Amino acid sequence: MNLIKLLVAPLVAMTIGLAGCGGGGGSAGTTNGSGSGSTNGIGAAVIQEALLNLQLRDTAGAVTQSVAAAGGAEIVATLTTKAGVAVAGQRVIFDDVLVSSLISFPDGKSVTTDQNGLARLKISRLSLTRFGSGVVSASFSGNAQLASARSDISVRVDPPTLRLELFDAASAPTNSISSSALTSIRATLRFADGTPVTQKRVDITGDVTKVSFPEGSSQLTDATGVATVKVARAALNVSGAGSLSGSAVITGADASGSVDTTVVAGGVDYQVGVANIALSRLNLGTGPVPAFGNRTVSVLASINGVASTNSPVQVTFSASCGTTLPTNVTTNSEGIASTTYSASLATCAGSNVNITASTIGAPSLAGTIAVANSIATNIQFVSTTPQLIYLKGSTGTTQAQVVFKVVDSNGTALQNQKVRLSLSNTSTGVTLNTLGNAGSFDFTTDSTGQVSAAVFSGSVPTSLNVKAVLLDSNNAETSVSVNSNLLSVASGRPTQRSLSLSVEKLSIEGGNTDGITTNVTFSMADRQGNPVPPGTQVNFVTESGVFLPAACFVPPPVPATANSPAIPSSSCTVTLRSQGTRTRNGRVSILAYVVGEEDFVDGNGNNIYDCGESYTDLGFAFRDDNGQALAGANNAFDNGEFQVPRAPSSSTCLVAKTPLPAGALAGVPGTNDGVWGEAEVRRLGVVIFATSQAAINAQIVGNSLNVVVSDLNGNSVPTGSTIVASAIDATSAPACTMVGATSVNVPNTLSATAANFSFSGCIQGDAINVKVTTPLGVVSTRDFLIQ
Repeated sequence: MNLIKLLVAPLVAMTIGLAGCGGGGGSAGTTNGSGSGSTNGIGAAVIQEALLNLQLRDTAGAVTQSVAAAGGAEIVATLTTKAGVAVAGQRVIFDDVLVSSLISFPDGKSVTTDQNGLARLKISRLSLTRFGSGVVSASFSGNAQLASARSDISVRVDPPTLRLELFDAASAPTNSISSSALTSIRATLRFADGTPVTQKRVDITGDVTKVSFPEGSSQLTDATGVATVKVARAALNVSGAGSLSGSAVITGADASGSVDTTVVAGGVDYQVGVANIALSRLNLGTGPVPAFGNRTVSVLASINGVASTNSPVQVTFSASCGTTLPTNVTTNSEGIASTTYSASLATCAGSNVNITASTIGAPSLAGTIAVANSIATNIQFVSTTPQLIYLKGSTGTTQAQVVFKVVDSNGTALQNQKVRLSLSNTSTGVTLNTLGNAGSFDFTTDSTGQVSAAVFSGSVPTSLNVKAVLLDSNNAETSVSVNSNLLSVASGRPTQRSLSLSVEKLSIEGGNTDGITTNVTFSMADRQGNPVPPGTQVNFVTESGVFLPAACFVPPPVPATANSPAIPSSSCTVTLRSQGTRTRNGRVSILAYVVGEEDFVDGNGNNIYDCGESYTDLGFAFRDDNGQALAGANNAFDNGEFQVPRAPSSSTCLVAKTPLPAGALAGVPGTNDGVWGEAEVRRLGVVIFATSQAAINAQIVGNSLNVVVSDLNGNSVPTGSTIVASAIDATSAPACTMVGATSVNVPNTLSATAANFSFSGCIQGDAINVKVTTPLGVVSTRDFLIQ
């Protein structure tokens, strides 16, 4: 114990001598003399020096330096004179400024000394979660006989200690990690006086190459302050020595709320020795395993010649074909490791599979399991590509590929299986695998378990499917079969009566401005209303502006899904842009054309044109520039207009019946070839390149204003323009106001737009204003006075 004394310097005793007057034979100025004139010294006052000694004692009275967790401690102050005489009945005051965050004084801070000069003061810890050291001061203030005295003593508040010990399975102390049973680490977290720290997590760490913690490396302390953690060898073949470390974190806070964290640590050393491991009794069952079947396999693990009943051994299983799950297995309480073998691959069927069991530090064991052949149980339809084909001789695809797959009960593909394919409908000329073959055809599955065959279109649009039947070893049909999805055969080439030409905006603000656009879509179908093939090319020409691009192609269909077949578009779109020389009246002729076939009347219902059947004989397609530009024209061909020449048809039908009336589809006069065949089927259209300025005309009838709005050429103002009417109240009451709708959006039209607006209370002198605003923001306005 460090005992610190603070000695207060004594006051110096002073003796004051008084000298008497000399006389009668005496000697003046002397003391203790005889005779007249001598005096005796008068006594002086003396203050004694005081001593204050401090000791820290535990509850048993033994000198200590630390305050116990339970019961605290006692500071004993001894007050004596310098000569060692006890001073009783004096108050000693204690000061804890330097240790106030660690201890308290449950009985107060002042004590009176007893007859032995002793002052005993009880102190306790403020918290069991804060630790450190400080100084306690004691002072005696002094009195008339004794000077003041003061003394200090150092006081510690110690954290608990963490002690680690190893115990074997019989709870006996040990320093080795067993190879046959789990070893326990007992971590004891207690204060020096034995007070336990309960419900506190203790973390154990160690070399993971030597040890493992099968139940986790952290535990809470119990009511006695003990946490137990199981430890085992990391592997049975490890050896050597190591150390295990433990730690616990104790967190508290001082009076100001500041967090105070203390880590308590401990350790213990251990030894591991090499274990003798062996595998035996590999059990693979008896008889073959069914294809894709399962079987339990096992092996016995021994340590030092005894089954590893208490010390788990990890065994790894493997198979030359298929799987073993789980692959890594720990032995059970009988020393046996078990797993499940699965003949999960088609290649395992009909073969002998090697099974191997192995562990570190022991020779491996191997054996063989026979796997039976797989049995085909189902045929699956895989795909038809494409799902839509076209009549032979058309521009579209005339061949599809149909795929089937043979599988077993697990859905695994099987090779070398015989399958017979046949068509559900052969009367339309559709053939299978080779051109002209309408009968069934036998196939053998490949390494993926699949067979595929080509289907060729005939001469009639139809829907059909392909049937697949599994054959046995004698090539006889079994009950296992499936049909493909429907395959559609369409005629494919576009015809005149199926065409449509649509314009997104019939009037664009291109009369004075370049770069204004509208989309033009050409839609087609064959003579049966079926879609034309993807890739069909449509050409566009225009009287003014430019088509971007000049031709478009029918895109591929939207792919099929589980709930929908492929969806073809049978149309394509281009963009018309304003530029270049404008026409006189702003009306721009456009022409779209595509190679198709002339319409005919199928007299015998075979969907093929036969000589003598009526047809529409189309002449050359042309763009009717003058006809579209001149009001009241009859849409006839005029010299100089664009035309699409075509070589005469190669048809062998040299004699044809009277053509059907051609009407507006006649084409360029004198270009009909007199036979049915290919032709440019076409559609004409008009787009207005409208001026931005509008012509506004109106007539007031009663309380209505009838308005006609056009561009400066008399055509529609740009599609999407707005017409707004508003009242101009230029007179006194009544007020001139609009009634009902006051605005109109210009529709998608070629012609001028008429609108009617109603007003009320308007008299002579008032006016109605009409304002036209184009998509480019150009405004035209006109006022109409009330007469």
